[in-house]
Parts: sequence; structure tokens; C-alpha cells
Amino acid sequence: MKYYEAGMDMEWSDDEEESFKLFQGKILDEYDHMVSEFGLTQIDATQSIRVQQRQMREIVGRFLKEKLKEKVVLPK
Repeated sequence: MKYYEAGMDMEWSDDEEESFKLFQGKILDEYDHMVSEFGLTQIDATQSIRVQQRQMREIVGRFLKEKLKEKVVLPK
């Protein structure tokens, strides 16, 4: 494991494995914060690529349909 990948530069622990766990935990916390702050959608990465791709296409499809409705103004 590389020095920066383990978060050793942050000096949270002298033990490389412990530092890595702390560093990864802080990264996960930041991603969780970003989900709520920016309204991001989480996808379970333990699922197969096929399932993830299907979910992603559904999410993007719904988003694009909503945006298209906002742009289209029907004549009266």
C-alpha cells in the first residue's frame, strides 16, 4: 500500500493498516455528506454490472424526461 493511499500523511496513526481504515472511513463519511448535500443517488456497487447499468439508465431516463417536460411549452 502506498503512503498516501493509507492516509499516512494525515498522521492519524503510526500503523499503516489502522491509518488506512481511518482514512477510508473519513472518505465514506464525506461521500455520505455529499449525497444529502447535493441530492445524489446511491447505487449498490455489490450488485452485478448489468443490474447497476439498468438502475443507472432508469435514473438518467427519469431525469431527462423531467428536464424535457420543463423545456417543452405546449401551445394553447
